[in-house]
Amino acid sequence: MPRITNWSPESRTPTLAYRNTETGARAVLHRAPDSYRYKWRGTILVEGYPVWSRGYETKDGTAFRDELRERPAPVLSCPECPNDDVLVGEKVADGAKVQRWYDCPDCGYEAPSQIVYGNER
Repeated sequence: MPRITNWSPESRTPTLAYRNTETGARAVLHRAPDSYRYKWRGTILVEGYPVWSRGYETKDGTAFRDELRERPAPVLSCPECPNDDVLVGEKVADGAKVQRWYDCPDCGYEAPSQIVYGNER
């Protein structure tokens, strides 16, 4: 199997984690909380903000690595304007959970994320 461009493995068990060598983004395939529809969750985090996520029925590392091959350098950009220099912050929600948000200084767009669990940080 060919190497994944710009992604180096960090850990394999119990989560599958990768770090992007160019942007510093993290990619994690981890066991989701019981309240989630799917048992496993794959997430790509840029500066702690989830820019891509998908649920899996099983710990499907092959499909997760295929997604990483399609995203060699993920960046956090504003959906309203062509600005890719957004500000990222966080608000404590409850214990190990954190509510992330980002703000665009050009157009004023602000968006909260879903609650990010400790496994996804």
